[in-house]
Amino acid sequence: MHEYSIVSDLLNLAHNEANKYNAKKIFKIVVAIGERSGVESSLLKSCFETFKEEDSLIKDSVLEIIHKNVKLRCNDCKSEFYAKDLSYGICIKCNSLNVEIIEGLELYLLSLEME
Repeated sequence: MHEYSIVSDLLNLAHNEANKYNAKKIFKIVVAIGERSGVESSLLKSCFETFKEEDSLIKDSVLEIIHKNVKLRCNDCKSEFYAKDLSYGICIKCNSLNVEIIEGLELYLLSLEME
Protein backbone atom coordinates (compact mmCIF):
# COMPACT_ATOMS: atom_id res chain seq x y z
CA MET A 1 0.00 0.00 0.00
CA HIS A 2 1.97 2.98 -1.32
CA GLU A 3 -0.71 5.44 -0.19
CA TYR A 4 1.09 5.87 3.15
CA SER A 5 4.23 7.14 1.45
CA ILE A 6 2.13 9.37 -0.83
CA VAL A 7 0.36 10.94 2.17
CA SER A 8 3.71 11.35 3.91
CA ASP A 9 5.09 13.21 0.87
CA LEU A 10 1.95 15.37 0.58
CA LEU A 11 2.19 16.30 4.24
CA ASN A 12 5.86 17.20 3.85
CA LEU A 13 4.88 19.55 1.02
CA ALA A 14 2.06 20.99 3.13
CA HIS A 15 4.40 21.55 6.08
CA ASN A 16 6.95 23.29 3.84
CA GLU A 17 4.28 25.64 2.49
CA ALA A 18 2.91 26.31 5.96
CA ASN A 19 6.40 27.17 7.20
CA LYS A 20 6.98 29.45 4.23
CA TYR A 21 3.88 31.50 5.12
CA ASN A 22 4.14 31.12 8.93
CA ALA A 23 0.79 29.29 9.03
CA LYS A 24 -0.30 27.77 12.32
CA LYS A 25 -3.07 25.53 10.94
CA ILE A 26 -3.97 23.86 7.67
CA PHE A 27 -7.72 23.52 7.22
CA LYS A 28 -7.92 21.92 3.79
CA ILE A 29 -5.56 20.01 1.52
CA VAL A 30 -6.72 19.62 -2.08
CA VAL A 31 -5.10 17.02 -4.34
CA ALA A 32 -5.72 15.94 -7.92
CA ILE A 33 -5.66 12.23 -8.66
CA GLY A 34 -5.76 10.84 -12.17
CA GLU A 35 -8.06 7.95 -12.99
CA ARG A 36 -5.03 5.87 -14.06
CA SER A 37 -2.60 7.05 -11.37
CA GLY A 38 -2.80 3.78 -9.46
CA VAL A 39 -3.82 5.58 -6.27
CA GLU A 40 -6.91 4.44 -4.38
CA SER A 41 -8.81 7.49 -3.10
CA SER A 42 -10.38 5.66 -0.18
CA LEU A 43 -7.00 4.35 0.99
CA LEU A 44 -5.45 7.80 0.60
CA LYS A 45 -8.18 9.31 2.79
CA SER A 46 -7.78 6.56 5.36
CA CYS A 47 -4.02 7.11 5.52
CA PHE A 48 -4.57 10.85 5.82
CA GLU A 49 -6.90 10.33 8.78
CA THR A 50 -4.25 8.19 10.48
CA PHE A 51 -1.49 10.75 9.95
CA LYS A 52 -3.53 13.76 11.03
CA GLU A 53 -4.21 12.34 14.49
CA GLU A 54 -0.55 12.87 15.35
CA ASP A 55 0.04 16.20 13.59
CA SER A 56 -1.14 19.41 15.27
CA LEU A 57 -0.77 21.44 12.05
CA ILE A 58 -3.35 19.32 10.19
CA LYS A 59 -5.39 17.70 12.96
CA ASP A 60 -8.51 19.71 12.04
CA SER A 61 -8.00 19.60 8.28
CA VAL A 62 -9.87 17.80 5.54
CA LEU A 63 -8.49 16.14 2.46
CA GLU A 64 -10.37 17.01 -0.73
CA ILE A 65 -9.71 14.85 -3.78
CA ILE A 66 -10.34 16.07 -7.32
CA HIS A 67 -10.58 13.16 -9.74
CA LYS A 68 -9.06 13.69 -13.19
CA ASN A 69 -10.41 11.68 -16.12
CA VAL A 70 -8.19 10.10 -18.75
CA LYS A 71 -7.61 12.45 -21.67
CA LEU A 72 -5.97 11.22 -24.86
CA ARG A 73 -4.26 12.86 -27.82
CA CYS A 74 -4.03 11.32 -31.26
CA ASN A 75 -0.50 11.67 -32.59
CA ASP A 76 -1.78 11.46 -36.18
CA CYS A 77 -4.67 13.95 -36.36
CA LYS A 78 -3.83 15.80 -33.09
CA SER A 79 -7.38 15.43 -31.71
CA GLU A 80 -7.74 15.50 -27.93
CA PHE A 81 -10.58 13.64 -26.27
CA TYR A 82 -11.60 12.03 -22.98
CA ALA A 83 -11.68 8.25 -22.78
CA LYS A 84 -15.22 6.95 -22.40
CA ASP A 85 -14.12 3.72 -20.74
CA LEU A 86 -10.91 1.93 -19.88
CA SER A 87 -10.85 -0.02 -23.15
CA TYR A 88 -9.65 3.07 -25.01
CA GLY A 89 -6.79 3.27 -27.47
CA ILE A 90 -8.45 4.32 -30.72
CA CYS A 91 -8.83 7.91 -31.86
CA ILE A 92 -12.50 8.88 -31.97
CA LYS A 93 -11.88 11.11 -35.00
CA CYS A 94 -9.57 9.16 -37.35
CA ASN A 95 -9.55 5.65 -35.77
CA SER A 96 -5.76 5.70 -35.38
CA LEU A 97 -4.15 3.51 -32.73
CA ASN A 98 -1.38 6.10 -32.32
CA VAL A 99 -2.75 7.78 -29.17
CA GLU A 100 -1.15 8.83 -25.90
CA ILE A 101 -2.46 9.65 -22.45
CA ILE A 102 -2.03 13.36 -21.69
CA GLU A 103 -4.12 13.52 -18.49
CA GLY A 104 -5.24 10.98 -15.95
CA LEU A 105 -1.91 9.66 -14.67
CA GLU A 106 -1.21 12.55 -12.32
CA LEU A 107 -1.16 13.00 -8.59
CA TYR A 108 -0.36 16.45 -7.26
CA LEU A 109 -1.09 18.97 -4.56
CA LEU A 110 -3.51 21.59 -5.90
CA SER A 111 -4.02 23.91 -2.95
CA LEU A 112 -3.93 24.45 0.78
CA GLU A 113 -6.19 26.50 3.02
CA MET A 114 -4.09 27.78 5.91
CA GLU A 115 -4.20 30.26 8.75
